[in-house]
Amino acid sequence: MSNGFTASMRQRRITILEVVQSKDSFGDTTTYRRAGKVFSSYKFNKGTKALREGALDAYNTVMFQLNFSSNLNITRDSLIEYRGKVYQIMSLNDDYQENKIVITATEMATQVTIVPDPEPSSSEI
Repeated sequence: MSNGFTASMRQRRITILEVVQSKDSFGDTTTYRRAGKVFSSYKFNKGTKALREGALDAYNTVMFQLNFSSNLNITRDSLIEYRGKVYQIMSLNDDYQENKIVITATEMATQVTIVPDPEPSSSEI
């Protein structure tokens, strides 16, 4: 019995965006930073359930299936970036014992501010 999704199933490379709170002259703003990349599957949410939920957003809803990553903390507040599109997580179901995460996400139409990672200082190198 194998745990997790097989490598042949996880052929897409997605980027996980994590929330970063930043302050500016108008108060707190929500920005995101690229936390890391993982391999995942990518499937459209299709079928009668997708059609029943509404034809307009049925084509913008996708499912990502991935294994746990020890260096990433994926939460419902995280976003997913794939092929230049950003997806908002609608549901996140995980099973640590089985080493599986299944995410249903919807493509976002609004712009998202992604901040670059800070450059390491010379003392950190």
